[in-house]
Amino acid sequence: MRFLMIVCFLFLSPGVWAQTKAELRISQLVKDFNQAIIHNDSIVLEQMTANRLSYGHSSGLVQNKMAFIEAVMKGPNRFKAIECHDQEIRVSGRNAVVRHIATAHIINNGNQTEIKYGNLLVWQKQHGEWKLLARQGYKL
Repeated sequence: MRFLMIVCFLFLSPGVWAQTKAELRISQLVKDFNQAIIHNDSIVLEQMTANRLSYGHSSGLVQNKMAFIEAVMKGPNRFKAIECHDQEIRVSGRNAVVRHIATAHIINNGNQTEIKYGNLLVWQKQHGEWKLLARQGYKL
């Protein structure tokens, strides 16, 4: 009876199932992408993003790849930390959709602040490598 209860618990617990290899890879890419933003690493950002990147902010601003990287390098916001919560990853063929809630610690024009927003990221496998194709931030 005890064994049956344990088996039932495992099947009914959604957090028990392991992520697939692709989902684990995407999860690591999201972390690496955030670290590249924190460290203002234009080379990594260039490598991780698709040439046709569409990067949408919760303010409504939409940037292409060049404008996004330039804003990270020279913009008014300097990210000190980005933490993602409640992340869900869905892989379908050559595409992966990531949703999470982000909390970021930033310095904006010299003032330290914390912002919280939702994110939708679309990754696409291009020539054997995952690239960020689209991102849309949204207000909570």
